[in-house]
Amino acid sequence: MKLTLLMPGLSWLDAHDGAEVCRGLALPALSILLGRGSRRPLTSTLSQLYQQPLGMPGASIASQLAQRAGLGAGHWLLADPVHVRIDRDRALLADVGVMSISQHEADALLLSLNQHFAEDGLQFHALQPGRWLLQLPEASRASFTPLPDAVGENVNEHLPAGERGLHWSRLLNEMQMLLYIHPLNDEREARGELAVNSVWLWGDAVEAGRGSAVERPDLVLADDELLQLQATAAGLPCDAAPYACEGLLAAAGKSEHVLLVQDALLAAAQYRDAWGWREQLQRMELDWFAPLLQLLKQGQLQQLRLLSHGPAGFELTVSRPALWKFWQRPQAPAALY
Repeated sequence: MKLTLLMPGLSWLDAHDGAEVCRGLALPALSILLGRGSRRPLTSTLSQLYQQPLGMPGASIASQLAQRAGLGAGHWLLADPVHVRIDRDRALLADVGVMSISQHEADALLLSLNQHFAEDGLQFHALQPGRWLLQLPEASRASFTPLPDAVGENVNEHLPAGERGLHWSRLLNEMQMLLYIHPLNDEREARGELAVNSVWLWGDAVEAGRGSAVERPDLVLADDELLQLQATAAGLPCDAAPYACEGLLAAAGKSEHVLLVQDALLAAAQYRDAWGWREQLQRMELDWFAPLLQLLKQGQLQQLRLLSHGPAGFELTVSRPALWKFWQRPQAPAALY
């Protein structure tokens, strides 16, 4: 079996201090894989990392979700609820992964948004408390940064662009102001919860990342709902990802090429939680890297292709014969920077 393992967050996203963050980490199995495998830089965004191995550019996620929810055809964007925090000269974005939104809160916020923007022909829908859609009267004629690429980043560097980018930036500013003064957010903050003080517009087609020729997998194992949707749209069978490597072979069944997304490192990397990231990376050594190395040695895995995103992102290919190259010394993760 061949395994393509997408591990977003494996590369520390602030590459300039990645070596310092990695200092002192003992990860012998990962170090052997890095030293014996063939590695090349892969400075893709998170959304590109997810799309490239599927062998297709990303279709409009928003339109797919609208059709699946029975909302019909038309022009759609995702308008996911987020929290924007001002930090010195930056505005940092957090998604629903770090805050909880109830259905009645979502209904109250969308009621205000729909009333305010009715004259613009915009209508918001809550598929789930933390996943909102925006129906447009016409094509947006703008480009939007996918939410996964904006989380933990300065939103001022990811504002709408394109022909009508300024128009959508103005509308986004209105949405932020409306949510900022909403009484519900006062209640949330009084309870010590993050305010839902903005939405993030995205969900148009995503350009696939650059890379080598793609060998499409037989099976996709992932927990991310939107990635599952994209895999299904690409005609690929999809199932939940195993918690640890010990469940991989059973989940793979008779598949010859499996694409697995293991994103346990992602949140800590996005929010620059260095200590949390280090702890999780040590768990990944025990749960994934050491068992994968054993599967390669035993011949149960013929090839491992490991991909990570970001400025220090990389693509690593390790085959069983490569493990016999004893003259190639293990490389510590700090060598990635």
